Amino acid sequence: MRRVLVAVVVVVLAAGPAVAKGAMEISAAAHTVRSGQVVRVSGAGDDDAAHYLQACVEERDGGQETWRLVSCGSPASSGAGARVDTRIMPQRRGTMQFRGVLYKMDSPDDRHPSLLRTSPVTTVRVR
Repeated sequence: MRRVLVAVVVVVLAAGPAVAKGAMEISAAAHTVRSGQVVRVSGAGDDDAAHYLQACVEERDGGQETWRLVSCGSPASSGAGARVDTRIMPQRRGTMQFRGVLYKMDSPDDRHPSLLRTSPVTTVRVR
């Protein structure tokens, strides 16, 4: 009986769900800028759960809830990593927040990508 129980446990553990590996990171070149000064925001991501990926940058003003798409990089095949690099010129004082978004695509020209991951938020203060 004990051998059967051990065998069942081993089979159940081996048949567990596969976990996709991946990440999305983003960074801003400066954390405090003056109004009208350019902020460079870059990001990179990869995930083995997709054939193709696209990395994008989204922004929102400090008090808002809605994220707005700023820019996307070119589609990349999984394993090569997706990258995005953009420049933003804030016109008002306050706080801006940025995050990276990684999309899964079925082909390089997929018109309906699926959201895979988001990065932690990066904050830039505008004086």
